[in-house]
This record gives sequence, structure tokens and C-alpha cells, in this order.
Amino acid sequence: RQAAALLCRRLPEAVEALRPGQRDDGALARHCDTVEDQVALRSQLAERGLVAFVADGAVLPRRSGVDDRPLQEAIAFEAPDALAVTLEAPHAGSVRGLAIGSGITLIVGGGFHGKSTLLRALELGVYDHVPGDGRERVVTEPSAVKIRAEDGRAVHALDLSPFINHLPYGKSTEAFDTALASGSTSQAAALQEALELGAGSLLVDEDTSATNFMIRDERMQALVAKRDEPITPFVDRIRELRDRLGVA
Repeated sequence: RQAAALLCRRLPEAVEALRPGQRDDGALARHCDTVEDQVALRSQLAERGLVAFVADGAVLPRRSGVDDRPLQEAIAFEAPDALAVTLEAPHAGSVRGLAIGSGITLIVGGGFHGKSTLLRALELGVYDHVPGDGRERVVTEPSAVKIRAEDGRAVHALDLSPFINHLPYGKSTEAFDTALASGSTSQAAALQEALELGAGSLLVDEDTSATNFMIRDERMQALVAKRDEPITPFVDRIRELRDRLGVA
């Protein structure tokens, strides 16, 4: 559906808008200014040791799961002073907002507090937004990738051994194949694919993750010895990902 909307509706609209006499030069200038500001903000992340920046005034909530326009009467984002920095944009000038540094960052809060909404904005911050989107000054370093569990996806010739081992009947996971991956296997596959593609930052939402891939609590560790558990949880590898591979 998204591809159909892009190719059959949005692209023809863009072509029509460029016809002689149809072009809105003011809107075109605003669009270019907005994109140039986003490019400039994103270019400052690495030198500041940041992986993402969320500007004050950003509108992160969407109207619905099928309507990506900004939510009307939403509360605009405002960074706490302890986590705020100011970046410079060629058209917007000095822009204050939330700084998310490289390393391991946890976003915590109760249900419906906006954790997934913020993470979705960070996920899409690798792209430039159009004026009026509400997230025009939310930028993320370009190699960031969101990983999630996808029950039922296929996996082909992928090395999952850093996270999955000791399978029944001695099946190797160094070149793992399956036509119907489980939640934990699919998330391990997504992580390995992202690393192989050069991802410098990984974004993970607990709502779309396989719990047994993410963590093994103390009770489970007492019930099932580590040598008998095929899955090495993500939390057991997260420091290694940061320290050995430089993944934030």
C-alpha cells in the first residue's frame, strides 16, 4: 500500500506541481530551507559525540497508526535542561533540543508516556522531513537502524552464533537457514544483518522485541543453566557491541 501510494499518488502530485504555472516558489523555498537545516543539524552530531537530536517544539505524535500527519493539539517536545544542547542551522539559527549521546541509552517510562513515539521519530530521523511534518528538526546519525522481532520471516545463510547456539541435534548457527523464524531468531537475524551493513547505532523497542532475546532474568537463569540455553540475550552482548564494534 505504501509503494502504491508513493508511485501512484505522491509521485504524480510532485510532477504536476512542477508544471509551468503550477509551481509554488515560496513553498519550494521553504522546503529547501527545511532540508538544508536538517542536513546541517545532522552533520553536527558526530563532532558533538551524539547519535540523535530532538529539537524543542517538535511534534512527535501522529494522528493514528495509518495517518502519519502530526497529531492536532499535541504537546510540543521540550528537552530537560540537563540533557539539552544548542545546535546551529543556516535558516533556523540556534536550535535547542535533546541530545542523545553515543553509547548505551535507555528510554524509560510508564505506558502511553511516548517511548515508542520518540523512538519512531529517532528511527525516521535518518531521513529529511517536509515542512509541517512536526519532526523537521529531529535528526539521527545516518547509519542508525531499528531492529525488531518478525515472527515468520525467512533467514538465509546468516551467522547467528553470537546470539544463538547449542541447537537440538547439533545444528550449526554459523550459516543458519530457516523459512519460518521465531521471534528471537528473527530479531537476532535483524541485528546481524544491520551490523553487516555497517549500522553504527541500533534502536530497539521492547514492544516489538522478543523477550527471550532481550534478557534472561535471575529466575530463568536458576531454572535453566546457561550451558543449556541456546540464546545469549542481547543485554549480555550490549557492552561488547559498544566497546568492540563502537555500536551505540
